[in-house]
Amino acid sequence: MGIGAALLLHYSLATPYLLDFWGDGGLIPRELALKDVSDPWIQSVFFYFMAPWQWVAFHAVFLLCCAAFMLGWRTSWIKWVVLVGQISYDYGNPILSYGVDKILACLLFILCLAPIGHALSLDRVRVVRAAKLKNLETVLPPYSSQWAGACTRLMQIQMAVLFFFSAISKLRGDDWWSGDAVWIVFTTGEHYNRFILDVLAPNYWLVNVATYSTILIELAFPFLIWQRQTRPYLLAAAIFLHLQFALLMGLFYFSFVMIMGQMSFVRPEWLARLGSAWKQRMGEMEMIYDGKCGFCVRSMASFLAFDGLGQIKIRDFRANPSPVVSDAQMEKALYLTLPDGRALPGFEAYRYVVPRVPGLWWQVPFFYVPVLSRLFGHPIYNWIAANRSRLSSKRTASA
Repeated sequence: MGIGAALLLHYSLATPYLLDFWGDGGLIPRELALKDVSDPWIQSVFFYFMAPWQWVAFHAVFLLCCAAFMLGWRTSWIKWVVLVGQISYDYGNPILSYGVDKILACLLFILCLAPIGHALSLDRVRVVRAAKLKNLETVLPPYSSQWAGACTRLMQIQMAVLFFFSAISKLRGDDWWSGDAVWIVFTTGEHYNRFILDVLAPNYWLVNVATYSTILIELAFPFLIWQRQTRPYLLAAAIFLHLQFALLMGLFYFSFVMIMGQMSFVRPEWLARLGSAWKQRMGEMEMIYDGKCGFCVRSMASFLAFDGLGQIKIRDFRANPSPVVSDAQMEKALYLTLPDGRALPGFEAYRYVVPRVPGLWWQVPFFYVPVLSRLFGHPIYNWIAANRSRLSSKRTASA
């Protein structure tokens, strides 16, 4: 998700300069880009384009694929399109390519080999929805794969090697040994920052601390990140380091990609504990629906498919009447019951659930932006509730 978001934003910002950066009439014409290419493995789709519309069409498709990759839609083949696109942009204009592009290409290649799309993705939503349509009570186990673990380990090794060689390259410079490197970074070149220099000048010891801390983190990371006791501290230190690169040096793209690579060190049990804490904080929620309404069942299956933490319990009032909500009330709308005894009907039930279920956060604007909720949310739900029998019959007839 993070890599897809980084690519989407990065290349979206480059859209106005597409033909200037990669077109034949831009900074690096095709003849110049191919002049020093002797390796047959160096390829770019831009080498074969003849008209400007082809660059534009490819760029549009690539951005759509980046969005699909971020959302986890059809990842089994989308990921390869994204990889080909990234490599094409890199080789299409070598002067624009720098370290982060190589790092990103390596991470993308590993992701292409990995069975991604089985969690936190629209592909997972489709699988869960298909199972829920057969039986709303179905609970699919979390996806697990030894190959997924192997690919995660490859990403971890990649990040550890990057940190190690980054530290070694720094130690070759006298500025890092003397503790002056951070000062020099902000006094010369594109990273010149008068404000930071004014802060550091009267407190030069901060320069020494920042310089030696950077070296220490980069040297310690590849060795201590593997131990269970030290991993949280090294991971936090590495993320903090790259946040500083982003905020103080403006290396937002590089820092974000590096942090996404470091996420491969997050242990599954950390996420499990976080999910359990969130569920406990939000409390129990039970949705009561009409099991004889085909449209209601399909809607509930789609809704539950986004509940990856399994926060929402369900009850078919036809088979298991609720002690809180009467059958007469259920004939008019869906209800949500809470541990404190409250029962929220229809639109208010969805409105309560959406911000409390992470998988449904994308629906927050429809339920909380006043214009959208008043003009569309309430009227649409009320119309559906009033016509659910007709909607179910139409679906059944068409099927």
